[in-house]
Amino acid sequence: MLDKIKHTGKNSIIYIKKRIRKKALENIKEKLDFAQKKETDFTKDEMRSMIEKEERKIIKDYKTKGALTTVLAMFGIVNI
Repeated sequence: MLDKIKHTGKNSIIYIKKRIRKKALENIKEKLDFAQKKETDFTKDEMRSMIEKEERKIIKDYKTKGALTTVLAMFGIVNI
C-alpha cells in the first residue's frame, strides 16, 4: 500500500512538471510571436535558458496564488 502511495506521488510530480514545461513553452512561443522572432533565431542554450526562466516564473505564480488562497481561506473568503 505504501509503495502505491509513493508511486502515485512520483507520477503526480512528473505530471506537474510536464504541465509547467508545456505552459512555459506556450508562453515562450507567444513572446516570440509578439517579437516576430522564430525559435531558430536562438541557440539551444538560449532557448533552454528562456524556458527555465519561464518555468521559474510559473512556479512563483503558483506559489503566490496558493499563499493568497490560504490566507483568504483563513478568513473564510473563497478565492475563485
